[in-house]
Amino acid sequence: MSEGPNNFLYVFLKNRVFIVKVLAIVMAITVSITYIIPKKYTVITVILPPEEQASPALSLGGLSLGEFAGFFSGGMGYSLPLMTTLADVYTEILNSRTLIDQAIMRTGYIDSLEFDDIYETRPEVAMFLARKEFKKNYSANVTSSGFIEIAVTAGKPMYAVEIAEQVLFLLDSINTSITLSRFQTSRESTENQLAVARTGLETTTAAILRFEEEYGTIMPDAEIAHVMAVLAEMKGRYIETTLMASAIRNGIRSGTTSQLLELETTAEALRQSIEMIETGSSPDGVDIGLGLSNLPPAMIQYARLQTDFEMQLKMSTALELQVEQALIQEANITSSLRILDPPRHPGWKSKPKRLYIWIELFLVTSVFLGIFLFSRERWYQLHLEDPESWNKWNNLKKDIRNDFRRKKRKK
Repeated sequence: MSEGPNNFLYVFLKNRVFIVKVLAIVMAITVSITYIIPKKYTVITVILPPEEQASPALSLGGLSLGEFAGFFSGGMGYSLPLMTTLADVYTEILNSRTLIDQAIMRTGYIDSLEFDDIYETRPEVAMFLARKEFKKNYSANVTSSGFIEIAVTAGKPMYAVEIAEQVLFLLDSINTSITLSRFQTSRESTENQLAVARTGLETTTAAILRFEEEYGTIMPDAEIAHVMAVLAEMKGRYIETTLMASAIRNGIRSGTTSQLLELETTAEALRQSIEMIETGSSPDGVDIGLGLSNLPPAMIQYARLQTDFEMQLKMSTALELQVEQALIQEANITSSLRILDPPRHPGWKSKPKRLYIWIELFLVTSVFLGIFLFSRERWYQLHLEDPESWNKWNNLKKDIRNDFRRKKRKK
């Protein structure tokens, strides 16, 4: 028989009754099984890309007082690694063991799996099995557009909705606790800095009072008062810039090398300007006019005490307001979750997808039937066209049977 399309068609038509019977039996069994398989429902929840909670903060010379206090205390909060977004952080929280275990315990998931007996004797094993089963029917991923998609599958649609709602509640609870902890750390750091500023203010005030008791009250003229005000402002800017550069250099605050160099250059320029105002001359020896070094010693000491006092007073006042603002922040933390698609009844089952199963099994069965029929046809063809080879196979089959018979006789 010639090989080719005609041969394929001939084989199928020749065995048409057999093919129809096998396909009918297989499809009947498949259809019955697919209707026995329990239905499952998948609830999809979509969360908008999260935004970091931020609130307006007081600033001193362009530097946030929260950051200013953080520089003294060694920093606070956390910074995200390169190419990591808050959506990735939320996804890690959603897939964390902490959240999954709490969701299992709060929704009675162990009872739904009938693991309650195991939980009474070996709770860690029951939690392991429940967590393993939970992960099969739960997923939380970041979409290509940056949204967070949560999928929960369960045998009952409203139970899947309940689990999804509990997951959202736990995510918001964990995120709120992290935010509250960061706010508390920020407030405690600011309070410590306020204590340091108040101590400095008290020390400076006491030094001014001692000076006035010894020398009396000195009333500088308008020009000297202006120089003192400018000097106090420049000293404050110099401290801020130096602290910011130090924070970037030590990894407390994120920043590029160019930003660090710019801050260091600015700090150096401020230092030179302060030095010129205090000495009254430039580094090249050029006289620039009125300078603190050209004033009487008592006036110089008073000017420095006055600038230090103004700086400490400014810091204390600003930090007091910052502490009040931090307390308000802690008391008014709101949910940061922005839900696009809340958990709802899906309306239709997600599993089993009967039509897909029927089509796939029909195709697989057809392929295996074709392989079987063509192999059998080839076997018969070999029997007719090459009897010698066929006899060799028959003799080999007889020898194999005889080997088994001899073993039985020996026994």
